[in-house]
Amino acid sequence: MMRFFQKIAVFMQGRYGMDALNGFILALAGVCWLANIFVWAPVPSMILWGVEMALLVLAVLRMLSRNINMRSLENRRFRTVFDPVKNWVLLRIKKIRERKDFRYLKCPYCKAQLRVKNQKGVHGVRCPKCRGEFRVTI
Repeated sequence: MMRFFQKIAVFMQGRYGMDALNGFILALAGVCWLANIFVWAPVPSMILWGVEMALLVLAVLRMLSRNINMRSLENRRFRTVFDPVKNWVLLRIKKIRERKDFRYLKCPYCKAQLRVKNQKGVHGVRCPKCRGEFRVTI
């Protein structure tokens, strides 16, 4: 079994491999696969199957590519769009999870996101980013 993995490692030398864009493409193919399970009509099912196969082929071709500079440029462009969306969704999830203990507000000076304890009363808050101080009523 070790010889098999060594042969795979030798084959993958100089090739691009896996990155965030490939992970997204594979996740999208998985969503198409799940959607295809619930489609009963033959024509939409074949269209979803074709999209799924095209996404899988694209992911495999990107992984096996030897043009590392181009693949990393594609990944960088993808990350500039995807990371802010991912961070926004994760912040919303965090706000929902911690809604009983903390309150999230924006600094009036630098617009940074601040987390303060959810205790009633007037509190003095200092922004760790810009060192601005302001009062907030909870």
